[in-house]
Amino acid sequence: MESIENNNLMKIGIVVDNIEEAAKHYAELFGLELPAIRVPDLNRVPEHTESGYTWYRGTFIPGRVKLANLQMGPVTVELLEPYDEPGPWNEFKQQYGQGVHFITFTVPGFERHIDFVEGKGFPLAHKGEYGKGRYSYFDTIAKLGVTLGLQEIGEPKDKPVMPKAVEQA
Repeated sequence: MESIENNNLMKIGIVVDNIEEAAKHYAELFGLELPAIRVPDLNRVPEHTESGYTWYRGTFIPGRVKLANLQMGPVTVELLEPYDEPGPWNEFKQQYGQGVHFITFTVPGFERHIDFVEGKGFPLAHKGEYGKGRYSYFDTIAKLGVTLGLQEIGEPKDKPVMPKAVEQA
């Protein structure tokens, strides 16, 4: 493998302070229907299994975030309002405030693409599996100016690998 096998940008993730206000402004500015806002159940305790997990910097986390998707041509703009708990979205908000957190590309062969990107010196920071899809983020801000995300939708093209949790002290 010599490069990531898709250079078509699919998704831009923007961390916002108030998702309801941000979604309203985007919808008004672009003449879009107000998107549904997904609000996770904060009382649900996630079970991390091979078919559904959220892993972040060596630990399984709830992976909760308020989320709204705006389809803008071929690109999805994903608005994210993080909760004050460990996770990539809250980490970004604490370090940078509101802003573009990630850009995502859809790839065939998720695990081999993770190996390729890590082999280029960008460690895997976040990985999630949700039934018929999987996504990952890499530590790329210092060199790319944004977090690189990869996703695969549908049946995996290679054998899924559930990350291991690092023992907590």
